[in-house]
This record gives sequence, structure tokens and C-alpha cells, in this order.
Amino acid sequence: MQSHPDKGQEPRNLLLAALPDREMQFFRDSGQKLSLHEGKILQVTSRDADWLYFPTTAVISLMAMTRDGLSVETGLVGSEGLVDLPQFFRQQHHTLECMVQHAGEVCQISVEVLREAHVPTLHRMLLRYAGYRLSELAQAAVCNKFHLVRQRLSRWLLTAQDRTAKKEMEFTHEMLSAMVGARRPVVSSLIGRMEEEGLIQYRRGSLTVTNRAGLEQAACECYGILSKAMTEYLTTFGLGEA
Repeated sequence: MQSHPDKGQEPRNLLLAALPDREMQFFRDSGQKLSLHEGKILQVTSRDADWLYFPTTAVISLMAMTRDGLSVETGLVGSEGLVDLPQFFRQQHHTLECMVQHAGEVCQISVEVLREAHVPTLHRMLLRYAGYRLSELAQAAVCNKFHLVRQRLSRWLLTAQDRTAKKEMEFTHEMLSAMVGARRPVVSSLIGRMEEEGLIQYRRGSLTVTNRAGLEQAACECYGILSKAMTEYLTTFGLGEA
């Protein structure tokens, strides 16, 4: 399930693109475009935030962290959603760290401004998106508990390709190990084996998916489950397919 922008169209956030003209005008007046570099941390856990981010070309990882600095990804947000949804619903503290996985642009808007705005279509869509995020979190818990690192890595690479809509992506071994919650030597060994099998190519931080069908077979069932959930979320509001 991949997302590919239409040729000739400006990159867009699917939530914002589905808004009626009046609500879209509110975003033009109140929001602002922001360019984010890879690795930037948008929020730090246990601190209040003032902004919501609607990615257009950026892709952002939602990371669960331990006191010892260990991490595992619980979600990946691209142009289908937004970052810091709990803050919109007045959750006081963060439990996840938000890191830019793929450099690009977002639409940034004040949490308070959006709460007070009369944008009923968007508010309904955010409730639907919250449902998808709950499904993603639950599936991530199952995946990280029961599935092999190879399965989790394959699933994550497929999801990353869906969100970036690119065949070639820039990831270091350290970054991939943080995403799947595994030690770097384990991930490095898996990357080597997956290269030998013709699933991927990896050169100096640049990873290319060369056999997507094979990668789908190597992934756990979580990828298919979440792909179906994403399709249901998108079609509810006529957002198209991702």
C-alpha cells in the first residue's frame, strides 16, 4: 500500500486536502509551512507542546523511550495524518518522542488556535485518525512482543516506503536498530542477509528496496493488518488510497 503524489500536483497533507474551502482557508490564515531536517526532535517526552504538525513531505517517527535511552518506534506519520494528536485532546504530558525520520515540510498550527476554531469537518476527521492511531499502537505492542527482528525490520521498511513514496531511503544501521528496538549488530547482520537475498541494497546510509514482494513475504502479518486499517481510515472521508 504505497502513497504516490499525483504528477503535477503540489505535495499535500491528505487531511487538509479533504477540508471544505472555508476550513482550508482557516489553515491558510492560521498555519505556516515549516521545513524540518532529518533527526530533528519535535517534542521531548513529559514536556508540554504548543504546536500540531501536519506533514506534507516530511515523515515523523513516534518513539517510546526508556530512562536508559533505549527506544522503539510505535508509529510512523506521513501525509496521511498529524503529529501530537494527544495534545489536541488536552493530554498534559507526552509519553512519546517525535523525531523527523525523513526531511521535508509540515504545516504547523497552534494547538489552542485549532481547539477554538470552528472546523467541524477536521474535528471529525481527527477522531477517525485517533482510531487508526490506537490500532497502530496496539499492533505495535503485539509486533514488538511476538515477532522476530527480521519480520519487524521488513514491516518497518515497507511502512517507511509507503510514507515516503520513495524506493530509495536514507537510513543508518543505528537508526534502523532504534526503530525496531534491536541491537545494532543484529540489524547489521539482517541487512547483510537481506541484501544477499536480493530484497534490498544498502550503500553508505542509502537503502533501496529491490524486491518489494519478497519484503512483504518476509514481514509479519502486522503490515497487512495496518495497511487494511489505513485504507479504511482514508476511504472513510474519501481521502483516497495510501
